[in-house]
Amino acid sequence: MAKFMHKYIFGLKAKNPNAPQIFIILCTYAILTSIYYMLFFGLDYFVIRTILSAILVLLYIALERSKLSKTATSFLSCSSSISILIFGSLYLGGDFLLFTYMNGIAMISLTYLRPKALLYYTIYSGALIGIIVIGFNIPLLGEVFSTIHHILFLTTSVVLNFLIWIVCKAYAKTLNSLRDAKNEASLAADAKGNFLSNMSHEMRTPMNAIIGMAIIAESSKDIKEKDTAINKIRVASSHLLGVINDILDISKIESGKFEISEIEFNLDDMITQTMNIVHFKLTEKSQKFNLNIADNIPKALIGDNQRLAQVIINLLNNAVKFTPDGGEVALSMTLLGERNGICEIEVRVSDTGIGISHEKQKSLFNSFVQVDSGTSRNFGGTGLGLSISKSIVEHMGGKIKVESEPGKGSVFTFTAKLKRGIIREKKAKDDKTSHADIAWENQRILLVDDVEINREILLALLEPTKIQIDCAVNGVEALKMFCENELKYDLIFMDIQMPEMDGYEATRRIRSLNTPSSRDIPIIAMTANVFREDVEKCLKAGMNGHIGKPLDINEVFRVLRENL
Repeated sequence: MAKFMHKYIFGLKAKNPNAPQIFIILCTYAILTSIYYMLFFGLDYFVIRTILSAILVLLYIALERSKLSKTATSFLSCSSSISILIFGSLYLGGDFLLFTYMNGIAMISLTYLRPKALLYYTIYSGALIGIIVIGFNIPLLGEVFSTIHHILFLTTSVVLNFLIWIVCKAYAKTLNSLRDAKNEASLAADAKGNFLSNMSHEMRTPMNAIIGMAIIAESSKDIKEKDTAINKIRVASSHLLGVINDILDISKIESGKFEISEIEFNLDDMITQTMNIVHFKLTEKSQKFNLNIADNIPKALIGDNQRLAQVIINLLNNAVKFTPDGGEVALSMTLLGERNGICEIEVRVSDTGIGISHEKQKSLFNSFVQVDSGTSRNFGGTGLGLSISKSIVEHMGGKIKVESEPGKGSVFTFTAKLKRGIIREKKAKDDKTSHADIAWENQRILLVDDVEINREILLALLEPTKIQIDCAVNGVEALKMFCENELKYDLIFMDIQMPEMDGYEATRRIRSLNTPSSRDIPIIAMTANVFREDVEKCLKAGMNGHIGKPLDINEVFRVLRENL
């Protein structure tokens, strides 16, 4: 029996996901009604009812396993049920007419869950039964229906059939929802697959340039050719870092760990830094640029200036990228209003580029979905920038939208809510000397890093400053060197992930010495752990600051100026 059910019933799930449940309901219903007949009608009626139920169940199995179309199967089901109804009525003088009729309705509704099929069956069988009843003078209700409990049974049977139909309709709706969810998940999986393929291309392309140009620089004897190769390595490295940052950002967004900082910043400084980044690309394509910042926007604001700049830079880079040589790009900022010290600022980036169709605009800000994979190949980029920008804007209490038509350019508009800061006079200074002109020959720092090439890079970058540098390869060695002469060092650059003792523990051990030098010496994290939680963990361990890798030499010098 178990083998039969597994093969003939549960094996039908691929064709009809409802098959096992319908089979169980039909069998349960048939068994209960057969027992009832035995108790109230006698053994003969029980046998007849059991045979009838078995025929219905077997008919259901046969129809489910058939290769016929739904329409043909429905017709056969109707015809077979009516045949059973007719012969049962003729043999028993109408006593089982309505029971059989209701069974047929239940079977149709349970098997196909199609209101139209049920309607057609009801009309078809009703007309045929009417003809048979009139032609053969068969009473609709025999003597067995004269008692009240049989009338109640009929009513219960009718109600039960329709309840089962309602339940199965709800179950079918659930299955449809699950099927839709599965399809959506499948589409998302396909989108992620395409995304990974594109990411592989975006990462391998600059890596190919870096490796290739490194070989050229190494083998070339011409200084100018070496400089050209090194410059291309720098450009490719910057592009690769941008790809990695996009992937990290989208990963944080997907995992719900994306956060916004609140620091006071100068709006003019932020705009200046932003324009310095995109200026070269604008000049390279001979594009005209218009900048319009409303005078009523406070110069001092509180918010995440780096994330705000990230959105603006992304929109400007896209505008430059998709605008032909000699085109126009514009950036404008206006103050929409201010309430309780919170300013709502609108930023608009417009261009005269290729534009975006209305159909493609629908998926423009989706994660793992690019507007056009061909566009990505032609213009480059991860396709994640707008998705990340949308998340940043929403975290700032704003919204982002696009207005565009193919061939007529695009206008991206977003809003952000920022607190008004304290107005201060602008002091990024009398000291205009370059990094090479700064000398700290009387200062000594301790550089702690287990990777030799990382130590070599910082030693080379700081060589012109004449600063004295001692190196340690892990936290244990750094702690020992500091304890041997606490007054020797003016600052410690501390890596985080190291063998034997990591940077967090080394910092805690130094601070726990509880001496003036151990309490006051600046300890700066210099690490590739750059998430917000990583920075907070560094500060909690007792560090004074954080510099991310790859190193920004301007950031390194800023830290040195502030602490030496």
